[in-house]
Amino acid sequence: MKSDSRHSAIYIVSDFISTSLAWLLFNIVRYTTLDPVNNFTSLGNYLLYPLVLAGQFVVPLMMMALYWLSGYYNKAFVKSRIESIMTTLGSTLIGTVIIYFIAIIDDPIPDRYSNYELVLILEGLMFTIVSLSRIIITNRFLRLRYQRRIWLNVAVIGTPETIDDCIRRLNVKTPALGLKVMAAASVTDTPYTASPDVAPFSLDNPAADADRLGIEQFIIALPPSCSEMERMTLLRKLYPLNRTILQPAWLDSGLSMRTRVSNVAGEPLTDISSAVISESTRNVKRTFDVVISTIVLILLLPVFAIIAVCIKLNSRGPVFFSQERIGHHGKRFRIYKFRTMIPDAEPDGPALSRPDDRRITGFGRTLRKYRLDELPQFWNVLKGEMSIVGPRPEREFYEEQIIAKAPEYTLLHQLRPGITSWGMVKYGYASDIDAMIARMRYDIIYIENVSIAIDLKILLYTINTVITGKGI
Repeated sequence: MKSDSRHSAIYIVSDFISTSLAWLLFNIVRYTTLDPVNNFTSLGNYLLYPLVLAGQFVVPLMMMALYWLSGYYNKAFVKSRIESIMTTLGSTLIGTVIIYFIAIIDDPIPDRYSNYELVLILEGLMFTIVSLSRIIITNRFLRLRYQRRIWLNVAVIGTPETIDDCIRRLNVKTPALGLKVMAAASVTDTPYTASPDVAPFSLDNPAADADRLGIEQFIIALPPSCSEMERMTLLRKLYPLNRTILQPAWLDSGLSMRTRVSNVAGEPLTDISSAVISESTRNVKRTFDVVISTIVLILLLPVFAIIAVCIKLNSRGPVFFSQERIGHHGKRFRIYKFRTMIPDAEPDGPALSRPDDRRITGFGRTLRKYRLDELPQFWNVLKGEMSIVGPRPEREFYEEQIIAKAPEYTLLHQLRPGITSWGMVKYGYASDIDAMIARMRYDIIYIENVSIAIDLKILLYTINTVITGKGI
């Protein structure tokens, strides 16, 4: 979102300046504790020493990486002071420990006690200066939101009654959220006309209206009488717009899963556009995906070449197989695999594979057994279309059938789809719609409990499947 990006940029610039200042002050203190035999004739001579000068650039950059991993810049428009303090404390503590073992532990100082004092001074300086600058910015943004000088453009979707109630609560009770209702869409035959300042919003072409009106968030204010299918159908329309979707906590959402509360002090709104996952976990997970997929794609190039040759020798047709799948927020993408079936394996339309499927080639059966056919999907991971661990993506043809029986399947689009998943580990390949739904239950539980620890456990189970050849 444009507003959120601008606020993130302000925090980023401030954090870099604050961290640089903290490191400079620390080096001034550090100079006073160094053993005089190091030939630093003056403070200026010490600060211009090549290693010290390099650290003045490297340390702030390293800390910026930690700040990003903490998730502090993900949603910058609305920040709380407590959140700023706690996140800063965690980031600076981790950074201080890393700096100690890289740059401070070998300092030529009279005694080890002075070394520990330096660590405490470094943490104190970084935490104090960075958190102070963040709180100043947060307070400034808070005042601007109260004064209605900055806001996020919002579209409310519901009945005329729930839309009116939502607008009243946001304008009167929760101005600090900085949400300004710019548009409204009624899900009934009666359009919303109570407020002339609120433009009509079309659900038939939501992307065009969202761009035209500058909508940055949606609030779904559907009454409890709406069915789960109606809610999920609406979510499927809004997910591809890649905007935050909120649900008023004072209305029964009808959702059978946990949701993230975005505000505590005022009228609470729950985020139903993303899984219940901390921003730090989200960033660490993505970093893990990029690092691992890069390593796999580079180190396994010889394996890719061997598999490619074997596929060509075993059967006619291309080495790779690609197919359109539905991914994060309902966006379409092409998934890549090593081909394991004969060419033109679906002459009569989509058909799921079975363990005894005659369309699977001899070498293809080996690839499936050890899940080696999935390796090219690390390219999808690197591109950001997939994650290493996440719900398995399906074709639209099968999604429609799954959603007709289990509308909650739509919620799987809150996360990037994965190469492997808890559903794949616990259930394996699905040969019909009912099996897909059974596998989906595990993935629904996964997106309610996403964590790096659970991802690692799923990866260990997947590695065991690969080694033991239980892929089929």
